[in-house]
Order: sequence, then structure tokens, then C-alpha cells
Amino acid sequence: MITGETIALSQESITLSTQLADAENDDLSMNWKSSLADVTFKQNSLSETIVTFPTVTEKKNIVITCEVSDGVNQAVSKNFNITLYPESIGAHIQMADEYKFEGGSNVSINVPFETTSTIKSVTWDIEGFDPDYQEVTNSLADTHGDSSLNLQLPAVTEVIEFFVTIIIETNSGAHKQTAKIKVSSADGPVLTVALAQGYVVSSKSHLSIVPTVANSDDIISYAWSWAPEPQPTEPSSTKRIYQFYAPNVEQEADFDVSLAVTMKGNITKTATTTVKVLPIPADNTLTLSSSHALAAAGQTVIIKSNLEDTSEVESVTWDIDGGFDKSLLVEAPNQLTIELPEPDDLKKLHHVHYEVKYNSGVTKTAKTTLVYLSKSATRGEIQLKNEYQEFDIYPQQEVTANYTLTSSVPLDSVRVVAAFGTYTYDKLESEYLDNNLAITVLDNDVPLAGRRFFKIIAKAGLAEKEFNITAHAYDSLLRAYSGIDEVFISGDRISVFGQLVHVDDKREYTPNWSSDTARFTFENPQTLTNEAIINEAFRPGAGTIKLRLSSQDENATATHSELQIRFVDDITIKGSKYRCTVKDRILQECVDENEQLHFEHPPAQLKQVITRGSYVCLLGYDGKVQCDGEQGNPVLETPNLTDIVRLNAVGPETACGQRQDTNWQCWGKNATEIDSLLEIPGQVHQILNLNEQTCLVRDGRMQCYQSGQKIFESTGKFVSTLLERDGQICYQPKSSYTVSCPLSH
Repeated sequence: MITGETIALSQESITLSTQLADAENDDLSMNWKSSLADVTFKQNSLSETIVTFPTVTEKKNIVITCEVSDGVNQAVSKNFNITLYPESIGAHIQMADEYKFEGGSNVSINVPFETTSTIKSVTWDIEGFDPDYQEVTNSLADTHGDSSLNLQLPAVTEVIEFFVTIIIETNSGAHKQTAKIKVSSADGPVLTVALAQGYVVSSKSHLSIVPTVANSDDIISYAWSWAPEPQPTEPSSTKRIYQFYAPNVEQEADFDVSLAVTMKGNITKTATTTVKVLPIPADNTLTLSSSHALAAAGQTVIIKSNLEDTSEVESVTWDIDGGFDKSLLVEAPNQLTIELPEPDDLKKLHHVHYEVKYNSGVTKTAKTTLVYLSKSATRGEIQLKNEYQEFDIYPQQEVTANYTLTSSVPLDSVRVVAAFGTYTYDKLESEYLDNNLAITVLDNDVPLAGRRFFKIIAKAGLAEKEFNITAHAYDSLLRAYSGIDEVFISGDRISVFGQLVHVDDKREYTPNWSSDTARFTFENPQTLTNEAIINEAFRPGAGTIKLRLSSQDENATATHSELQIRFVDDITIKGSKYRCTVKDRILQECVDENEQLHFEHPPAQLKQVITRGSYVCLLGYDGKVQCDGEQGNPVLETPNLTDIVRLNAVGPETACGQRQDTNWQCWGKNATEIDSLLEIPGQVHQILNLNEQTCLVRDGRMQCYQSGQKIFESTGKFVSTLLERDGQICYQPKSSYTVSCPLSH
């Protein structure tokens, strides 16, 4: 038994499965043959064979034969039929595989067809029969039509068979289809009538229906009928060929068409078919769509219409007003391709007009706009929103940095290249999608730590714009972070919160703290969370103290980070409501326009003053906190805090204090929300809230949240401090004077 696909395409391979049985269990061999030349067979096993077909340009019915032998008895064979189609058929021919007629009759075989290219001619070929009379009548349009083969069949006493083939020559080659004709002896007068099935026509359009008729005597009459209403116009109801204009319908409708043919002797036969009539598109259904809402000089714009069926279209006209150069247009029935020149203005506006005239005489129109910019105007539309964002490059670590690249004009291409040709990379790729430019970099061997420069090149038509971006390359996977730079009232100790951050979260590294001055020393410099205490030989005084955290990785590659603490004797702290003045390390006043705050027990040694909204808080070197301000502010409900080393004015109604063990305690309106953010793994160094956004410095990076979801994380250099500027939360990187504000209001 043979099983498998019975339909195949030109140049395709199919698998045939075989099941064999031999009573003596002899060794079996197989041999395959095909009725079509150039078919090849690859036998994988006795149960599976791969059959590969050659190129064909017309449908072929082929027979595959499998011969099986046991080497002793006579071989047995089995046939398997396959229909082979060309890879691209190119024509739809409505012709039956077989027609049956009775001898002594005149027959007419009508075949409608459609092709994908222009028809040149239609002919017929007859094999196995030489008729006394034959005639071919064709009704042809550009890519569709029908052809009738009229034959006079002889009277026969036994069945005869022959073949007829219709040959349609087109600009793309010939298309053929063959049918078998079977003629049997007539038992009395012969009259057969047949109609092709499934006609489709648009409202008010012309259609011809040609019957297939076999008759042994003269035809007296043809009677066509149409149901239900409405009736077609100008029908040839009494002619052999039924020609008419379809009725106008508002929605798709099916109609029954019947033909009654009467032959001499008052012999009548009937046949029926259906005609589907489609409505004419309404005035507002002919629409145009453009590939570009706004385009650039040098780009190609494609205007498409929703016109799909052009069989009932007489003509299509495209036009662009304003004297547009027609040599820049390529027209098709449902598409206009436009090459845009450099305009004489920054912006150019044209209207594209589209007109479709149907065979029925109905004309439909549509219009759309064509707007495009000059080269210079296009450059102004291309923007890199976070041009100053940096990213990190580590040895043997693939990193992807995301940038927001926007343009109101669609970009044709975006490239990222290494600038200045100083460094090469093992991988430098980019992907641009939905305004996001993802840049992926891999450098397996970073020879020297420092800044790296890249160039983003965006192109739209004739316009090209470049942006320079930077990264920071590190020659080690280990980085030191010394914490937030701070300002304190002059005192005798400094609390520091250092970190050694490893890309793979390794922790077996030794830190070391040092100072640029002999005024401060560390009792144990190899502890990350530490205190620098003033030497007895010195006294507290104003000035900037620079502390340095350093370490090295397993390859002895060094890393370091500098912390700047500014000590002041005199300072004025201004908030939105209060202004506080410190002179000679003593709080002088905290006032607004109407009142002055009075702290009953100010710290003996003042360390920090913070104010935001309607509160002021003081921190002493003894670790105690006290707050005052406008009644009703929840920050005034200060918990009993005795071991705080640093304060943060988080929000107008929220404050936080950090202890020496790096943990935080927050109080006020948003304390619960901030506590949940503090539970996220990582060491927090600073907290700042504004409106619905809360930002923290965690593990050296700025992380921002809104409604509990992270909306931003900084890259590149570690953070020196968070600050509020122009109603936004911003940050300043270490060793930099640049302030970055990545969040909008």
C-alpha cells in the first residue's frame, strides 16, 4: 500500500509511505518509476521514499509506479496518482475534467478564464478525433474572457473518447488545460445543456454567460430567466449567449439564472447557475492611505487606495496639484509612488487627487495630502532626548544602553559607530524601534579605563544628523563607591558609607579608606561603613575634606572613589517657607515672613539643618533630632531618635534619618511608601521625593519610582548627590559639574 500527498507543486518534494507484506519474510527490493520524465526518487527505507518533481508550466496528472521484488517470484507493482501543479499557476481556467455527449449532436464547450498577465491569443487542440466541423469563438478582455469550442459529433455505435486542450497565450507564457470528451451512442434525439457555476459581477456591469450545448437537431429557441428581482437591463433573453448589465444592488446578492433550450421535436432541456452581484462602492468608501504622514526630501512616499477589484474599472487617474514634477511619479491602478525632491521652502504641501471610472459610467474620487520637509527642516525634527546619558563598559561584559531617538519624519536608517577611531570593539550593534535606540557593546579586553565616544548617525531622505554620546570604560569588574557628598556644620567626626560594587556581585575584596589631610584618621580603614575622627592636635574648622575609598580586584587592578565633605562654620539654608542662619556653628534664627521658630533645646554641637515645605529639623553630633514648623505638618511628630548621623529632607511632609549601620528611619506623610522602597535589596545613600516620584541613590545609582514601579535608573558615573531643580529631581555625577534631570514633571 502507498500513502502520501496526492497534490504537489513544481520543484517540490513529497514523502510517500509504503507498507509491504511477504509471507516468506524474504528480503525485498523496490524500484520506482514515473509517467513524467525527470522525477527523482530517494529511498530512505522500505517504508519511506522521497519523490522530487521537475519544473512544469501546466497541470500534469502523473502516475507513480512502485515495483517490489523478493528475488524469487515475479515482481508486483502498485500505482499512485499525483496531480502536479506549476509553482505559479498564473491562470484560473473554469474547465471540467470530462464532458459526456451523445453521438450525432452539435456541441459547444464554453470555458471562462482569468489570467495574471495580458492575454495574447486563445486556441484549441484536439487529440484522438478529427471532427467534420469545428469552430472557435473568443470573447477576450485584457486579463479575462471566455472561449467556446463548437464541434459536430458523428453518430456512434460504441463509446469513443478524445481530448481537447485550451491554450491561452499570455505575455508571461502559455497556460493549458485538457479535458476528456466521451461520446456514446444516442438513444433517440440528443439534447444536453450545461452552465458554468459561480459567476460574480459588479452592479451595472456587463456579463456574458455562454452555455455548453450538445444537440442532434436544430435548436428552436433559447429562453433565459432571472430571479428574484431586480432584473438585469438589456438582457439577451432569447439568444444562445446571455448578455446583460447587472442590476444595481445596495448589498451583495445572489441571483438564479436558468436556461431552457428547445430542439426540433419539441425536446426541451434546462440548466441553472448563480450570479453574485456586488454593490458599487459608496462615495465615501474610496480612500487613500500614505506611507508617510510627514516625509523628507529624498524619501519615497507610497499612496495606496483601497481599490482591490479592477475588473470593472475603465480607467484610473492620479494627479498632484501645485505643479509637482510628474517624472517623479510611478502610477499603478491602486498605488502611486512618489520620489520627493528638495523643495524651495522649508515645508511643502500638495494635494494628491485620485479618480476611478467604472465600466458602468460611475466615477469615484478621493484626495489626501502630501507634506514633506526640506533637508535642513528635517534635521531639526530629529532629536536625541537623552544625549548626555552615559553607560558603562566592563571587560567581557555585553552591555545594552537605551536612548530615546525621536523624529516626526520616519527615519530611513540609524547607525552607531565608534567615534574618533581610537578604540575597537568585539561587538557594536544597534536596533531602532518605536523611538528607542538600543546600543549593544562588548569589549573583551579594556586596555585603559576612561571615557569612550560613539557617534549616532540618523538619516531621513537627504537629511543626515549626528549625535555624540559617551560611555565610561572600566578595566575591572570591581568599582568603589564612597557615598554622597555632603555639607555639615564643622565637627569632630565624619560618618562614611562606602561600597565595593562588583558586576557579578562578588564580595571578597578588601576596602581601604584614606584622607587627603592629617586632620582626620580612621580607626579601622578597612571597614566600608566607618567614621573619620579628628586628631586631637586639631580642632573642628571650616573647609573641604576629601576622603578616598580604594580597593583592587583579583588581577591587582585598582579602583577608587572620592568623597567630598564640606565643613562650614557659617551657612544660610533657604527653604520654600523658612530661612535658617547658622553663624559660628550656632543656629541664629529660622524665620519666615510672619514668624520665627524657637527650638527649646537646640543641639549643643549642631551638625545639620534641613528645611523643606513647612518644617525645619536640626541634627546634633549627639545623634538627636528635633523638628519645628507650621502646625499640622506630620514631620513635627518626630519619633525619639538618638543615633542618627545624617538627615534627608525627603519631601514637604516627609523626613528620613540614617544611622551608622546604614539603615534609615523615616516619618511623615510618605514614610510607609518609602519604607517599602527601602526593603528592595541594595544600600541606600540618599532619598528625595517630588510630587508622585521618589528617587533614591542605591548602590551608587539614581533609581526613581512612581506608584511602586521603577521608572528610571542612572548609568555611567556613580552619583554625587540628588537635588531639586526647576521642579524636577536631578542628580550630579561624581567628579562632574554637569547636572542631569532625566524625569519630566
